[in-house]
Amino acid sequence: MNIKDLFGYNWYSRRKFLKSMTEIPWKTVVESCGASFDSIRDIFVHSLQAEHLWIRRLSGKSIEGIYNAPFTKYADVNSIQEYADKVEAETSEYLEKLTDEKLQSVFEFKGRDGNINRNKTEDILMHVIEEEIHHRGEILCIYWQHDIPPPYTSYTTYKGQA
Repeated sequence: MNIKDLFGYNWYSRRKFLKSMTEIPWKTVVESCGASFDSIRDIFVHSLQAEHLWIRRLSGKSIEGIYNAPFTKYADVNSIQEYADKVEAETSEYLEKLTDEKLQSVFEFKGRDGNINRNKTEDILMHVIEEEIHHRGEILCIYWQHDIPPPYTSYTTYKGQA
């Protein structure tokens, strides 16, 4: 499986959700919903932060401040879109330079617990995708709870459109 293709699918799905957020009341986007993060906005921004953090780590760049901005900084869909565009651009730049050798290499990093972790770069990138799909599933459920049809696209449908 091609990791770059999976990121393409993630970004495609992400853009559909962003578009759908412009079509529902903002109060629904920021309403407390009792999920992993407080609201659709917070879950969505967290997913962006997670991708941003891992791509920065893998690129050898600073991760400082990624989780410092409060979710309330994103006061509308446009500000979330701007952040999504920034994250996607950084990830795209990283993926363009990614070689098969680098993909299979072991990446070492210090975890939140202070321990040193070692994972293949490919496994970390797969985790980034899995993290967003997990949280997108939460957002799907919140949409359903509000009787809002979610903008779901399966991977096979995405591939058929490509």
